[in-house]
Amino acid sequence: MKPRDLIELLFLAAIWGGSFLFLRVASPAVGPLAVAAFRVTGGALMLLPLVLLSREGPALRQHAPQLLGAALLSCILPFMGLGQAARQLPSGLLSILNATTPMWGALVGWLWARERLSGLRALGLTLGFVGVALLAADGHQFSAPGAHWAAGLALGSTLMYAFAVHYNKRFLSQLSPLSNCAGTLGMASIVLIAPALWIGPPATVATAATSATPAAMSAWMSVSPKAWLALLTLTLLCTGVAYLIFYRLIDRIGASRALTVTFLIPVFGMLWGALFMDEHITLMMVGSTGLILLGTWLSNQGAALPAHRLEAPLAKPAPGRT
Repeated sequence: MKPRDLIELLFLAAIWGGSFLFLRVASPAVGPLAVAAFRVTGGALMLLPLVLLSREGPALRQHAPQLLGAALLSCILPFMGLGQAARQLPSGLLSILNATTPMWGALVGWLWARERLSGLRALGLTLGFVGVALLAADGHQFSAPGAHWAAGLALGSTLMYAFAVHYNKRFLSQLSPLSNCAGTLGMASIVLIAPALWIGPPATVATAATSATPAAMSAWMSVSPKAWLALLTLTLLCTGVAYLIFYRLIDRIGASRALTVTFLIPVFGMLWGALFMDEHITLMMVGSTGLILLGTWLSNQGAALPAHRLEAPLAKPAPGRT
């Protein structure tokens, strides 16, 4: 790997690790529905022109029903789930839980796609789940009311990413990864953006509104500049720009090497949370992260590493989806 590629890989990990920080700021202010809607819409607006330039637009129309299913698994359910979890969990913890996606991918592949589960892969799954259990035992991270439920919701979201990987392999393998991702984001945007704008964010402090202002408009007007900045950064940088960098890395170093970004994301997620949100990094977090990442690596030996999104939508390949 050339130095330039390594720098871009680290930059990508820093961006995707930061997505959980921005999610932690934006989601309580505008709500999980709006966060998901803005993310997929911004990502679609950045990627769909590239698909049209490559003359793959007709393929998207042909696979519209399958892309709708992929949007549900890759974007709608996990983005809203992670957005809700971010209202109660620290960003560093979210980044660790998100790193379980490839582990779930190996488990779903065994149960659904009938992929062979060797002893080494079974050991990896066991270590990964032990890491999650140890993380759940860290009382400091789960002191907020409902935190354990939020962690379960985050894990359920990463499980949706894993299902999306195998769904895409079965129904959307004819599309290029870029078209797959852009089409999935576009379908998710069609489903989410209108309800998000109509419902609006949680109307908690509508100080800028008047009695004649509709409820949704009043709620949008009350969103702080800090929350808008976090949402804009999450949409443009952590979704749109990050995917462009990711696909460029795939072209230069291959999908398998590009997916090593998965193992760097929790490091940056914890780092940004500690620096900007005063979150604590405990020894239990570090140890649990090590077990989860080791389990993830072992559970994907002997098979192609399942692509996932960090917090992003690709099953296809990409991490993610924070």
